Amino acid sequence: MAITYDAPSASDNWLNAVRVTAESRREYPFKQDLTAVLYHDDYVQRPERFEPLALGSLNPDLGGNLSTEGGDTLVTDPLENQLILEPSPAYLVAETDPTLTDGLFHFTRTYATVPQTRVEYGNGTFNFPAYKTSTATILNLRDNFTQAVVTKITYSYEHTSDPGTDLTITDRFQPIDSASNVVNFVASDTTPTLTVYQGYVTALTYIQSRETEVSRWMGNIWQSINVQVVAI
Repeated sequence: MAITYDAPSASDNWLNAVRVTAESRREYPFKQDLTAVLYHDDYVQRPERFEPLALGSLNPDLGGNLSTEGGDTLVTDPLENQLILEPSPAYLVAETDPTLTDGLFHFTRTYATVPQTRVEYGNGTFNFPAYKTSTATILNLRDNFTQAVVTKITYSYEHTSDPGTDLTITDRFQPIDSASNVVNFVASDTTPTLTVYQGYVTALTYIQSRETEVSRWMGNIWQSINVQVVAI
């Protein structure tokens, strides 16, 4: 006897993955950024037709405009001539292994929006440069020193399948002399110069305290962390 599937559509008969959650279960990974949303949806499909969905696939039910990454945006509906909320796109970041129940595969797909850039603060130490008149000068105008400071930590995110090309690494702040050697002082012939660095100090300018850290956040959404301190 042929198997009869109680499918929502007689023509489909569970051949394609069917979402069985009436509304996505939402999760907010960052309390500081409620524009970052995870959508969990349950699906059912016939086992012989199941194939994992590629990471980065757009949520077909949410829609969204690729130009609105990082937060929903108000746009004008051309048909109604009124403002509507255009959601951020959500990309597939995870899919559970299917389980067989009542002859059908059951699985959950998780989609995520790209989080906005956010700033947090912490603590750390940094070795600040010495002052010299010039590279050739023996005596320092001030010695370099290490000090515990408040750190500014910037988290940024990008959806990409080519992080080697699309992500940017910022080097740790290190003065360089005229021969392109890394040095622990600033002087009239270094980059930055003593005058420029003193301008940083006066303006309370942030400098990079360590190299950018890059990691996969979820799926093809990558996280970059930049830590900075105020120049002293």
